[in-house]
Amino acid sequence: MKRFIISIAIICAIVAAGIFSCVAVYEKNTRLYGHITGVLEAYGSDGDVGSEISSLESFFEKEYAPELCRIVNDERIGEISVMISRLRAMYQSDCDEFTSECEAIKKSAENIFRAELPDLYRLL
Repeated sequence: MKRFIISIAIICAIVAAGIFSCVAVYEKNTRLYGHITGVLEAYGSDGDVGSEISSLESFFEKEYAPELCRIVNDERIGEISVMISRLRAMYQSDCDEFTSECEAIKKSAENIFRAELPDLYRLL
C-alpha cells in the first residue's frame, strides 16, 4: 500500500510540474505580446519606437529568457533572441519587414507555448 501511495504522489508531482511550466510560459508570453504590441503601436503612430524596443529587449533579457530557459529548449529562446536583436536595425533602416518580424516573434513564442502543452501525440 505504501508503494501505491508513493507512486500516486510522484505522479501528482509530475502533473503539478507540468501545469506550473504551462502557466509560467503562458504568463511570460502574455507579457511578451504586450511589449510587442507596444512596439507595433508606437511604429504605427510614429511614437518612440526606440524606447519600446529597448523595453522589449530589457524584458526579454532580464525576465523572459532566464526564467524560460529552465523550462524550454534553449534553441527556441535563441531564435526569439535573434529576432528581437534585429528589430532595432530594421527600424533604423526603415525596413519593410519590421511588422512581419514582430509578428514572427509572436508566432515563435506561441509555438513555445504549444510545445509545452501536453499532447497525446507526443506521448505515443
